[in-house]
Amino acid sequence: MASQRVSSNSLSQTPGRDIGPSLPSCEALQDGNSHTYHPCDTFHSMHLPSRSNSTNNRKSQTNSWAQAIDEQLSVEGWPVEPRKLRNNTILALVLNLCEALVTLAPIAFIILAILAAQLDGKPIDENGLGHNIKIITRLGPSIYPILFAAVAGKSLKMFARYYAERGMKLGVLELLLASQTVWGTFESQVLLRRFTVVGTHLTLLWCLSPLGGQASLRILETATEARVEGGQPILYLPTGGMSSYGIENGVLASGDAATSLAAINALYSANLLAPLSVKNSDEDTWGNLKIPWLPISEDVPSQPGIWSTIPDLTSADNYSSLVGLPLAGLIKKSQTLQELTFEYAYMDLKCPLPAYNFSQKDPALIRQLGLVWSSNNKSMFTNTAKNTITSFFLDTHTPTSNERVDNILLDQNVTTNSDPSLRIPRNILFGSLDSNSSTVLLRNCTVTLVYTEAQAQCTGDGCRVKAIRPSTKYQHRNPNLTLLESFVLSYHFMQDFPLATGSVHNGDTSPTEYYVRGAHIPFGTATAGLPELATLPNDLFVIRTGQLMNTYLQLSLAPLAYTGDLPAPNEDIWKTSDQSISTEVYDETLPPFLPMSANSTITISTEVYKCNYLWFSFLLLSSCILLMLGSVGTALSYICHAPDMMGYVSSFTYNNPYMSVPSGGGSLGAMERARLLRDVKIKIGDARVDDEVGHVVFATLDRAEVVGDLSSEKLYR
Repeated sequence: MASQRVSSNSLSQTPGRDIGPSLPSCEALQDGNSHTYHPCDTFHSMHLPSRSNSTNNRKSQTNSWAQAIDEQLSVEGWPVEPRKLRNNTILALVLNLCEALVTLAPIAFIILAILAAQLDGKPIDENGLGHNIKIITRLGPSIYPILFAAVAGKSLKMFARYYAERGMKLGVLELLLASQTVWGTFESQVLLRRFTVVGTHLTLLWCLSPLGGQASLRILETATEARVEGGQPILYLPTGGMSSYGIENGVLASGDAATSLAAINALYSANLLAPLSVKNSDEDTWGNLKIPWLPISEDVPSQPGIWSTIPDLTSADNYSSLVGLPLAGLIKKSQTLQELTFEYAYMDLKCPLPAYNFSQKDPALIRQLGLVWSSNNKSMFTNTAKNTITSFFLDTHTPTSNERVDNILLDQNVTTNSDPSLRIPRNILFGSLDSNSSTVLLRNCTVTLVYTEAQAQCTGDGCRVKAIRPSTKYQHRNPNLTLLESFVLSYHFMQDFPLATGSVHNGDTSPTEYYVRGAHIPFGTATAGLPELATLPNDLFVIRTGQLMNTYLQLSLAPLAYTGDLPAPNEDIWKTSDQSISTEVYDETLPPFLPMSANSTITISTEVYKCNYLWFSFLLLSSCILLMLGSVGTALSYICHAPDMMGYVSSFTYNNPYMSVPSGGGSLGAMERARLLRDVKIKIGDARVDDEVGHVVFATLDRAEVVGDLSSEKLYR
């Protein structure tokens, strides 16, 4: 029995080899605690036999030393009697259960991948599952590598145990145990100086760890999905010669209706009072769409049919009117794009230079007057009957005729083209009184009608015209004929427009003129530094005066249609066939105007989840491989009989003659052995301190007189 015990502790030496150094006595490693080594003085004098002793004496002394260790060294919990390699304790069952749960954890990431695929194309709004999945994916890069290391590392060690129990090359076992990271796998092959198929597969295996972590983060994305559908018709106010409504039913065409005229003047003044940001924007104060001048497009088309893209407009001078076009049926919602194409007409003013200065009483000035002021022999600036004063006036001396009125709504033909009376545009006289009320600046302008076709788009942020071109529908209309061909409309327009902002004091300037001169808020008093009309560049005068004339004339067509709350296009109120809608009396049973219709398309953009199927494949592949690897590793743990003794520090205490530990304990696993020997102090040292060639060993500190420190200057075997 004594010889067997010595053999179990590897104290016997290989025949023909050196016995080695003498063994010192053991000392207590912990005083007064349960895990102690009891010192015995008998070992202080014990030495292994020298080389000159006989073989019998050497065996006798070695057996005596082993018996002394068994009798004197004790560790609480150390197995004394032989036992089975596997004990089914409660702790072992709990650990096995935890190991099984960790092994099955990759299933959670497989489920995550499946749920991400099911969310593909689903709307984000009010999607609780998608919200929770997105939260989980943010944690994936942190959780997945940890899980991968736990499952793969445990399984590879189990593979090493399995192959070691059945016999395997040391290099393969070392590679399996060292492969706990991508770098560890690569480094171990470099140190072993051999790149193998096993090492390559292990490297690829550990590459799945960061790949799976990133896949769990990137598997579910968001995207915008657009759905195009036909929208309801858009109803809008016809302008210019597009309809007889303006000629027959406008406020100015029906005479001086005090209530309606007050509404026009109020709306006109409100547009002048609007902040500069509103004047410069694509919509007016009430959200009506403003139409830009045709010439300000990026590339003016040379022929009808060619669209010109409208750039981002930053100045009020870019628009043909301060007031927008009323449109019924617009959908201004976020993530909804509505596009429509409609017709629009505006007056284009041209004022060739030079301008002329006249005294207010100059007969030459009187001779220039026309239809509005010459016949009544009244002052153009002062109306004593109405007790009003203005700082400018409008007039025209182009003859009116029924032919000009009738041809506003007709396309040109050979007959009309040959009529000289239809080939000249209407002139507009603009006379401005200076601040001294003595000199009149007179400009002789002409006005034509421009028909356009505009493409607009509306979103939740509002509407804007994105492209414009000369109208193809009205391209054969006579541009020289405007709504001002109607004598009644023209007369009231030229009398009422100068008084739109109210009467002024003698010598004052009207807000309309202040706006033409460049005032942002023309009703304010901060007008110092503005150029006089006489020095104002002609192009600015033409743009701003024409813009204000279009504003006032367009407001007169349907003053109740601009402030919003237009009926929906499908309401019955629009189905009236009454062509004599009065703008003088408000009637809830009648529409605010007789509309024209435009088709629209609606593009609904929805935020949806999108499964990235490339990352889906990576996550599913890596999780399935990890699940299979963990399952095989768990199965091998029940097949293997050998204790878990590979890859631990305590593995060096098995059968080590330089460790003062009790005999036996071979059935203990490395971690169980480490738990029992946790208070033992160890060192890596030189077992042959006094020899020229040293021997590196792993020993306990109580062997200090035998195991010395290592030296960088010494040779070791």
